[in-house]
Amino acid sequence: MATQDTQNSDLVGIYQTLCDQQDDLSAEIQKPATTQAQAQAISTEIQEIAHRIILVQNLLFTEDSGKLSALVPVITAASTDLTTAIGQIQNVNNFLATVSSFLSDVDDAIDLAKTIAAAA
Repeated sequence: MATQDTQNSDLVGIYQTLCDQQDDLSAEIQKPATTQAQAQAISTEIQEIAHRIILVQNLLFTEDSGKLSALVPVITAASTDLTTAIGQIQNVNNFLATVSSFLSDVDDAIDLAKTIAAAA
């Protein structure tokens, strides 16, 4: 496995971004104005994010990579878009599209990190 003795800072950043989004969604679902449909959508996406958190945790010691570093700004921008969409949760379809885009970008990084980790 292609690993290192210290945590990969890019993966730590992605991990923290996922945790922050999960925290934001957890706070949103608890708001009194949240409807049942919104709560269901939020709950499903919290589960999706939690799955990615676990995957990234397992990859934290993957070797550094310029290709992985290049994905971080893309994920950061998608995270910013998701934060905006959470603030406008009444538009559930936009929220779902935005979280799907964010998770797709995260999945790209996870897949790359898995490939790097598997290289020996």
